Amino acid sequence: MTILKTKKMIVGGAAVLLAFGALAVHADDDTGWYLGAGVTRLDTNFQDVDDLDFDDSDNAFFIKGGYMFNDILGLEGGWLDLGDYEGGSGIRVDADAFWLAGVANWSVAEQFDLYAKLGAFFVNAKSDQFIPGVGQISEDDDKTELGGGVGAEWDLGNWNLFLEYNRIDTSVNDLRIDAIAFGVKYEFSR
Repeated sequence: MTILKTKKMIVGGAAVLLAFGALAVHADDDTGWYLGAGVTRLDTNFQDVDDLDFDDSDNAFFIKGGYMFNDILGLEGGWLDLGDYEGGSGIRVDADAFWLAGVANWSVAEQFDLYAKLGAFFVNAKSDQFIPGVGQISEDDDKTELGGGVGAEWDLGNWNLFLEYNRIDTSVNDLRIDAIAFGVKYEFSR
């Protein structure tokens, strides 16, 4: 799947959620501030400038917070550890990301919501590689990329459980990360 197709799918998913959310007759009172944390399973594809590449997986964690302006639209920011990976030819990659994204929420049942987010992911990736006869070569790169995700949330009052999928395609060393996250969220206003 190409980067353009992935971005179109995320934008299309967010538009569909917005349309259905606007039509929701009964919506939970999901307005106000929230804070969440969780763990992620990351699957990564990496390719450096010398066409060395590898696929790897890692477990990591993240934190997020945001504000829901109404039952449908909100704004979210957070930090995600994108993992620490080792590949062939002695290459190591360590990455993380901050994000700021719009959130579209759809309350499909009294205690169950679907949501999508789309926004800017600020990605930092550091790579180190030892090349015989040359020595240690390091690269530290930052980029701002379009990214997004979709998720489901189970409302347990002020506490919620969520499961979400995020895709970050970045030109930082051609790093592509698929993150499946499970976590808990606390809503401050009820």
